[in-house]
Amino acid sequence: MAKKSTRLEELHNTFQENGISPETIMQNDRLIREIKKHADEVPDYRHPSYVQHLLGDIIMIVFFAVLGNANEWAEIEAFAKVKEKWLRKYLDLPNGVPTDDTYRVVFSNICTDHFFQVTTGILLRTIDGIIGMAGKQDNIYEKSVVSIDGKVSCGSGRKETVEGKVRALQTLNVYSDDYGMCLAQKFINEKTNEIPAAQELLRVMDLKGTIVTSDAMNCQKGTAEVIIEGKGDYVLALKGNHGLLYEEVRAYFDEDCRETLKGKSGCYKKTVEAEHGGVAVREYYIAEDTGWFSEKRKWKGLKSFGMVHKKLKRRDGTQEDEFRCYICSIEENAEEFERAARRHWGVENKLHWQLDFTFRDDKNTSMAKTGAKNLQIMKKIVLSILSLVKSSYKLSMKKIRYVLSLDYENEIEKMLSMLDVDNIKEALESKGKSPMK
Repeated sequence: MAKKSTRLEELHNTFQENGISPETIMQNDRLIREIKKHADEVPDYRHPSYVQHLLGDIIMIVFFAVLGNANEWAEIEAFAKVKEKWLRKYLDLPNGVPTDDTYRVVFSNICTDHFFQVTTGILLRTIDGIIGMAGKQDNIYEKSVVSIDGKVSCGSGRKETVEGKVRALQTLNVYSDDYGMCLAQKFINEKTNEIPAAQELLRVMDLKGTIVTSDAMNCQKGTAEVIIEGKGDYVLALKGNHGLLYEEVRAYFDEDCRETLKGKSGCYKKTVEAEHGGVAVREYYIAEDTGWFSEKRKWKGLKSFGMVHKKLKRRDGTQEDEFRCYICSIEENAEEFERAARRHWGVENKLHWQLDFTFRDDKNTSMAKTGAKNLQIMKKIVLSILSLVKSSYKLSMKKIRYVLSLDYENEIEKMLSMLDVDNIKEALESKGKSPMK
């Protein structure tokens, strides 16, 4: 059976199989102008008498600058001054380019929810449009995996003041490995924590056809209930902080149990891969035997328990064993369980780590929390764009941004041309392919 792919993998396959790269694509600026149109639709909360710079212009400058390796307001200002002549190709700039204070103040007055929805919507339509047109959906998994996890922007916190300690910006993200992007988010205020925020966020999402994964913090009865009521499924991690529940599940998957599951269809899967200078062997077990669990009825939708046994064999002959346990609403399907357990780490490795390493989000020291939030949203959008084109550049995210900064005017238009649906259609037709109408 052929290996099934995510939508992001299918997009990369479309590029690679048809030789679509920045060098081969027909260059145009249709997508840039489409993004500008949506930027102009973001509500401007400023009083007209104080407006010197158009909101759409400001948003687009920040977008261009973040793509071009700028991470902070001062860097964005410097970018705009250097690139002002090129920016006028797309922007009005009636009073020239803004100062860093203008970006900071304006971004502090944009509604974060509206801003996120507008920008995310553009990317989702782009991916679906390209994949749908190329007609490469046969291998897509029936259920997509979305992972929920929190991130702290450490630099945004403040020491104790007269008013008290200011907590660092905390963001709860829902990441789709299928699309390679953050689908939903919620900023956690000072007086709450991640658990109720996660439940509130999941409650308003369309979860039908998805498997929701989480770390141990969000392995909660209330969270499971919200997911099931939303027509989704869950694979929730258990750790020692769950006390007796973790110990019971860990004890269930004893050596005899694991040997039995190895011989049962759909209950066992093994993977072997190089990792950290050694070899990582992962064994995935899933069992629908839940009758022994005294609190079964308290976990809505509970159908199975899962465990991952990881053996890291180092070159020096030493071995490290790690056991992870899960509470699940999916049936006995080791393939599906493995995919959910593995793809959960996408939110950490492909979103949170990239935001800190590539975009220096952890160094964000903005005292204006709303401004910091909206700047983080822009970084997520740019990260998603880089994820879409990464396979064609064959470079890391950080290096792609650096390449853009060296020859910005030329490279940015080539990059965004790669995500233009009409461009992909023309490229496929030129190679004798027949895109799906």
